[in-house]
Amino acid sequence: MPATIFSEEALLFDASEQLATRHRLISIRKVGLKDSSDFTEAKAIQSHLSVISRYSTRVTFHELLHREIQKCLAVRSNYRVYDVKGGKNDVTPKLINLVIDRPRHKLLDAKFPEYSGKDTGSFRSVRSGTSSISRHKSTRGLGMKISIDDVILGIGSDRLLVHFDPAYAHLAHESDTSSYDDSSLPEITIYTLPFIRIVLWKSDLIHLYEQRSVTVPANTDESKLVLKDNDLYEYLVSHRGRMRRRSEAEAQTNLVFRKTRDINTDPVVTTSTASYVSFYEMFDTYQMLNKFSQTKPIVQEEKHVKIPLHKLPYDEQVDALGRLPAFNLGAMIIMRLLAGNEHSKAQKRFRKMKIVDRMVKQINYKYSLLPLFTLYPNTTEGMRRAVCDISFCAKNTDILAVAYGIYSYSAAKLSRTGSVCVWSIKNPCNPERQYNFDYPVVSISFSPYLATLLAIGLFDGSVEVRDVTEYNKPPVAISQRSTAICVDPVLSIKWIKQAKASDSTEIDPLLALSQDGSVTKFNIINSPYLAGFKQTVLECVEGTPEGLSFKMPQELETQTIRRPQGLSLTKHPLQHDIFYILTDEGCLHKCSTNYQNQYLELLKTHDGAVNCMDFSPWSPKLFLTCGNDWCLRIWMDGIFKPLITITNLCAPYQWANWSRTHSTILLGINRKQVEIWDIRRSVLKPMSTTFLENSFNTLAKFSRDGYNIAVGNEKGNVHINAFDEMPFPSYFQYEALEKAIYKAITTDPDLLIELRSVGFFGYPNKARVLT
Repeated sequence: MPATIFSEEALLFDASEQLATRHRLISIRKVGLKDSSDFTEAKAIQSHLSVISRYSTRVTFHELLHREIQKCLAVRSNYRVYDVKGGKNDVTPKLINLVIDRPRHKLLDAKFPEYSGKDTGSFRSVRSGTSSISRHKSTRGLGMKISIDDVILGIGSDRLLVHFDPAYAHLAHESDTSSYDDSSLPEITIYTLPFIRIVLWKSDLIHLYEQRSVTVPANTDESKLVLKDNDLYEYLVSHRGRMRRRSEAEAQTNLVFRKTRDINTDPVVTTSTASYVSFYEMFDTYQMLNKFSQTKPIVQEEKHVKIPLHKLPYDEQVDALGRLPAFNLGAMIIMRLLAGNEHSKAQKRFRKMKIVDRMVKQINYKYSLLPLFTLYPNTTEGMRRAVCDISFCAKNTDILAVAYGIYSYSAAKLSRTGSVCVWSIKNPCNPERQYNFDYPVVSISFSPYLATLLAIGLFDGSVEVRDVTEYNKPPVAISQRSTAICVDPVLSIKWIKQAKASDSTEIDPLLALSQDGSVTKFNIINSPYLAGFKQTVLECVEGTPEGLSFKMPQELETQTIRRPQGLSLTKHPLQHDIFYILTDEGCLHKCSTNYQNQYLELLKTHDGAVNCMDFSPWSPKLFLTCGNDWCLRIWMDGIFKPLITITNLCAPYQWANWSRTHSTILLGINRKQVEIWDIRRSVLKPMSTTFLENSFNTLAKFSRDGYNIAVGNEKGNVHINAFDEMPFPSYFQYEALEKAIYKAITTDPDLLIELRSVGFFGYPNKARVLT
């Protein structure tokens, strides 16, 4: 380290300040003065000074502090402290005596040998002080080293280095009573130094503990050492009785892409070798290839000989390559990347990456639908198949399954086959799974408990369960045609939750509603076939049910079929054993899985077929229904009269649901358009109507988060739309719903009294529950 230099001016103080702090008995020092006037002025005040001052020094701060401490100790010595309860023992604290051993200066001992045996402190009190040494010559030239303590004690005091003669010591005693001639005093020479030099050395580093950040692969010898080091660190800083202060620090480093050990491969060494092949060997080889190119079954078995891919003809190689799972996985990933170039903005909107900020200055509430993308069917027959059902995956909202088959019998030409396509929002151009069937597909449903299972209902009454994670694999289980309870089309499928032990490995069963009004319960067992049990068989309504006024048709007595046609199944949001069956008679049959062949309640909701039923996400008692009588109705469980009735066009509503984001908004779909209603604002006119395509709409489904909707039509297209220019959701959703319903029934006093008797009809803590 470089030396630190102090100038001479920093070591000298004002002369007036020095005179104010001297002893009473001081005298003028005889120094060599340049001007005679200065000498005359000095002799004028010699009678007021003492001769002894030239051999003494001024009182420094440390000496004054030492005197004050001695005075306090003298006063304190007059006091004693006794322990009265312990027998009057003297417990006065004793003084602490510290012996300060200061190193002596070799240069001063050599210059003043008569004081070499004395202490440095006493020697300084007699002479003028060691600080004057710095005024005479450079310490570097003298070879003298001064410690930090000497520098601190020397700076700030006026000390002079003189030739002391003991012969003049008697003048100190005679200065008080007699006069003297100052000419007899020896002349004092003041030695000055331009600066003092202080050299600082760096001390040795004391290493207590250090723990560096290290990243090593797991399951290695290095990882064991790192874990052991981490345990030691935790023991040192956070163990009981060893709590130490810690501070976290982060550092930003450059992002470096590194390869893992798994992808490192050994270098491939290629060499050229020569071999001899005769014409006979070539002829035998080609004859063998011709035999292998044709699949040859083994005796009385369906097993085929596996032929290497490169030995097959070109046409067969392409087909075999398309059946490889690895090839299909790679093609799916590549198609996702290519589709992202075109649909990146729509995909971000579907994922809610671009939403409207609440702090926007201006916004118009138009209740519109923003088109994102359209899923077109992948058909090779040229036959148009209608969208019969849509189901979103319960665990991954990017995945949805679409069933293609027959929706309405009024089509000019009905399809004889069907298919199920599993789409991903990451690739809206091509389906990632496709299952083809010999019969039209009518209904599908993803399992909410085991999200990879997909139940498929066919037109011939059979049911299949497939695992969408496996490509080109047989179904998990199928229903048996020989032991089937019914052979009518399966119009609706719902998975139900069953009570079972925590260690049970059984899969939850499913309910399948057939067109003839029968409900079958299927269990997935350790078998390639589903175990089916008859759950409920409906009968035509006799008498007058609760709900709307119902008049028995006269031609009912002459009908040969005494069963209503089942249209849809709906589960109760809280009670897992309760489900509702919707029929073409406009009735809701409330049934339970604990009671077979009977229903618990019956409610007449529409004058015609009832197509859909949905519970409010904010209330397990409030639900809506839509039917062929061109109406949407809102009902309260326990009240056999509709709270609100909505109608718009002279067309049946095929699907209606509550909004998953706004408690007062509901959507309805008819053959022409999509309607958005807000019962808080109006129950007479929809907030908006959206026309999607010339083809008739069939049904729609919300995404799991409720911010998007998928609408299918009879052409087989599925339109994915996002809700745009919607009002911001209320902070208290349940309060807004309750206020809107009470406002809508204000004109009906009897209905208002019944609704008030119900009281609170929401979920606990007024929460939202999605089913």
